[in-house]
Amino acid sequence: MRLLVVGGGITGLAAAWEAIRGSKGLPPAEVVLVEAADTFGGKVRTEVVDSLLIEHGPDSFVAYRPAALKLIEELGLADQVISISGTRTVYLRSRGRLRPLPSGMGMVLPTKLWPFVTTGILSPFDKLRAGFDLLLPRRLRNGQDTTIGAFLRARLGGGIVQRFADPMVGGIYGASVDELSLDAVLPSLRADEAKYRSLMLASLAAGRKARSAARGPSSPFRTLNGGLGSLISALVEQLTAAGVSLHTGLSVDRLTPLPGGGAEARFSDGSTQHFDAVVLAAGVEGSEELLKAAAPAAAAALAQVPLATSTVLSLAYPAEAFANPVTTHGWLEADPAPISGITVSSAKWAGRAPVDTVLIRAFVPGRLGAIAEAPEAELIAAVTDHVGGVLGAQRPPTSVRVSRWPRMMPKYTLGHLDRVAAVEAGLANLPCWRVAGSPLRGVGVPDCVADGRRQADLALTAAALGRVRVEE
Repeated sequence: MRLLVVGGGITGLAAAWEAIRGSKGLPPAEVVLVEAADTFGGKVRTEVVDSLLIEHGPDSFVAYRPAALKLIEELGLADQVISISGTRTVYLRSRGRLRPLPSGMGMVLPTKLWPFVTTGILSPFDKLRAGFDLLLPRRLRNGQDTTIGAFLRARLGGGIVQRFADPMVGGIYGASVDELSLDAVLPSLRADEAKYRSLMLASLAAGRKARSAARGPSSPFRTLNGGLGSLISALVEQLTAAGVSLHTGLSVDRLTPLPGGGAEARFSDGSTQHFDAVVLAAGVEGSEELLKAAAPAAAAALAQVPLATSTVLSLAYPAEAFANPVTTHGWLEADPAPISGITVSSAKWAGRAPVDTVLIRAFVPGRLGAIAEAPEAELIAAVTDHVGGVLGAQRPPTSVRVSRWPRMMPKYTLGHLDRVAAVEAGLANLPCWRVAGSPLRGVGVPDCVADGRRQADLALTAAALGRVRVEE
């Protein structure tokens, strides 16, 4: 069978990898993968310049979602996986000061009580209000989605939302928690309320369970020695060696359904080919455009997924620019600022910078307003002034790299799962066509890997079943 994969980011490459392995009883497929850009990898891009390893997109993944680690092992890269360096020290800038995150603090709730009670991040009133959660009845109704912000405010108060949930969850998803769907982003909170009634009780119970089973590194974050770009390089190399036809600078202009399933693809170079199955891993806008003619309902649902803009600034300072050594792994912002947070890559990961250099990644999501759209010089000035001021830098950075990602991050806003269901329903008559990756089912690297592989399997399984029916 022939599979077309549209999009050469991590999702599309993972889909191609799954297809050539012939798993789940399917024979290896013949795969053609096209990427409109000049390089593979999408938002996963690593650059080495002047002995600095710079990540322009994601710099790590979480180990508790195993899809990325599984793929890395299959590629023979397991010995290149590294965890964070030293002791994980992360701060929240709250009420004008950098304050350490309480030990055992999750993205929203504490898993240990005493560090939460004594933290300076929350005011005494905020802590008291959060404690009311222990007494409140259940609030969620079955089948009714709500925003994360509205739910947490009702149960825990505004302090938790402003000081923890919005910086942490909003930082990951590029949107305010007052936009984000509870059921699409944190469905565990619904399950926790149903089981325990109190979210605090649920989180403390989860913390006790996790500590009793703790093994190995305490941080869930992992990356590769050579950066996440080495995962892309390994995939491209091994897919090429396996006979996959990989193309950059080539796009699909039109997809037309074929009788009995599959698609005819017309490419931007004027050529056409027939395929038994298609995986669309070209993001919201790219996939929507290719579905308009053949599956307008699916395209319309996909078009309703809003997109966020994000910018990453990589700042390199000489270590001597700081009066005190920069040992923190970074901080998140709960106060107004031109950034949502920073990661000190040189402290967090081995081999990111020479010992006499401090390498920092600063994040400017679109939700911060005008600063995110500012001209580059203005953006750099605002970010370096803020970061340098907080860290006490006595001179400006010696190197700055700016990576803008306009309208690249899907936002899982209220009703997202309904949009996912509408896309699936709109493709019901085209079972060999699948939409994969961050537009629908998760924005992290492991999520994209898992969904790329799953959608390739579903598309090829549907094509195989269709072929059997035709032969019968």
